[in-house]
Amino acid sequence: MSLKERFNNLEPRQKKVVIWAGIGAIFLALVATGYKSSKTDDSIGFFGQKKTREIQLEPDLIQKTMLREQRRQFDTIVETVDRIQDELKIIRKTTKEKPLPEIPTADQVTAKAKTTDPPQEIKQPWPLPPGGSTTPGNLPPHAQPEVKIIGEISVLSNPAAAAGGMDGQIQNDKKKGRTVYLPPSFMEAKLLTGFDASTSGQGTNNPEPLLLRIQTPAVLPNDIKANLSGCFVIAEAVGRLDKERADVRLVSLSCLSNEGKAIIDTPVKGFVTDSDSKVGLSGRVVSRMGAATARTIVAGFFGGMGDMLKSAATTQSTSALGTTTTVDSTQVAKYSIGGGLSEGAASLHDFYLSLAKQATPVIEVGAAKKITVIISEGKELEIREIEGEPF
Repeated sequence: MSLKERFNNLEPRQKKVVIWAGIGAIFLALVATGYKSSKTDDSIGFFGQKKTREIQLEPDLIQKTMLREQRRQFDTIVETVDRIQDELKIIRKTTKEKPLPEIPTADQVTAKAKTTDPPQEIKQPWPLPPGGSTTPGNLPPHAQPEVKIIGEISVLSNPAAAAGGMDGQIQNDKKKGRTVYLPPSFMEAKLLTGFDASTSGQGTNNPEPLLLRIQTPAVLPNDIKANLSGCFVIAEAVGRLDKERADVRLVSLSCLSNEGKAIIDTPVKGFVTDSDSKVGLSGRVVSRMGAATARTIVAGFFGGMGDMLKSAATTQSTSALGTTTTVDSTQVAKYSIGGGLSEGAASLHDFYLSLAKQATPVIEVGAAKKITVIISEGKELEIREIEGEPF
């Protein structure tokens, strides 16, 4: 059966599908033909992908290029070396043309010295005081002791006196030791020991001792720092119940050199501030007199009971001779119990009352507190040398 007969035998619906399929195939063929004819670049395919091309490099060409570059660099180096050699030759020629100065002989030096003026008498640059003393106070301004900066603190030294051979004064200076001046300053420290500062009048007369350790260099005026890290400060604390703080006053400063050959131990004046920058150390108010006060009240109660028993066992009579107190013969036991209870309670009352007076409130401050130590008055710190083996 031919295609025409098969097409005629199809249903109308199937014929319509076949016709539209043929029309679509023809349209696609026309579009593809027109698109291919419009493209001039053969490297791009029909669906837009790029065609790959194989590129082959000749090994001989690469080697020739590298050889040419190395030869060019070598020629540059040779030109630089030739230029440097030419400059060296010019320098050598100029040095040979200038003759070196002749060294005079010993006879020429002696003859020249004889022709010069005779030496003049050396005079003292300044008049000496009576007795020839050259102490720093008697020296002129240009010969005064110069100031050296050691550890950011000024130290006075007198080289003129040392050069003059004043053995006695040097020995005295060695005995006294060197001194450095510590002006008013502040430094961060840590509280190593906790304490309970009493707030009573007796606590003011007997302050609590405490130990501080300086943590950072001291800040001096004009942004200058002195290395006092590691030094110990002894201080005393007194409690203040109205402020609930402990007032701390410095007692002494102790420092030791790293080699253990010099030590500073001198009294200082100053105070301490807490982390809130207020004077004194904040603490917790602790009162331990509650139990003693309660015992005093109980003892007074029993004392009153004893007095009541004594008065119940006695009778009072008033006559022209006065008031007389008699003990009822039937109440002797009651009177004895009341008397003993009254006397014992009175003794306990006095004892607990004294304990209550001693157990006044205290300001409790714990250790390891970060504080600030302030030197309120400048001080000459004497540096004493330690004889013998260092620590």
